[in-house]
Amino acid sequence: MKKILVIFSFLLINFISAHTCANETVKCPIDGYKVTFCVTMSMSTHGSYKDFQKVGAIGTYYEELINTCPKCSFSGYLSDFKEKYTREQKYLLKNYLSTIKNSKKDEVEQCIIAAEIKELLKKQNKEIGFIYLTGSYFLRTDMSKSELRINLQEKVRNNLVQALANREYELSSIASIDYLIAEMNRRTNKFQDAIKYYDLAINNKDKQDWVEEVAKEQKELAEKQDPNNDL
Repeated sequence: MKKILVIFSFLLINFISAHTCANETVKCPIDGYKVTFCVTMSMSTHGSYKDFQKVGAIGTYYEELINTCPKCSFSGYLSDFKEKYTREQKYLLKNYLSTIKNSKKDEVEQCIIAAEIKELLKKQNKEIGFIYLTGSYFLRTDMSKSELRINLQEKVRNNLVQALANREYELSSIASIDYLIAEMNRRTNKFQDAIKYYDLAINNKDKQDWVEEVAKEQKELAEKQDPNNDL
């Protein structure tokens, strides 16, 4: 009986901490086709990689953030499908989407399309940067697409640098964004730029508690010219 209770408790704990989601169906704002998102309801994280990718009982959390209309390939967050677009914006989007093959898109392709749509609509650079960042997560273990991952990480860096220039972040977030820019630089072999941004993060008086320790640790890799992209 005791053994059964232990097993039951283990299963119960894992069930409670597992990723769960609920379906929500919306209409594509371009062609009205129904698209179903599985919206995350709960999950458990146990830390993250050095590029902010969450780890733990997160299930398909990242896969469910961005979705794509199977008919026209419009891609984005659930909120993007719910947004009301002007006639001019729809015209721009239809022209852009007409250049994309109407085939099933993998998660990386969905992220790229979603980011390019936000670029076309002149959304904030911080939004664009984090979609490219999400796309890069899917390539962490795919060695055959390491160049694509680096390309996405360069886009992350460029957008976050511009976001800082546009003052899109609150003071309390700037150090962590400087750190992330540094990481994108280190991972793409721009070691001197990486060191510059690690130092900005370390010396920021408004930084969160974790920033200094992690930034110093990663700065050591940059000083050794180590572009390790697995961390």
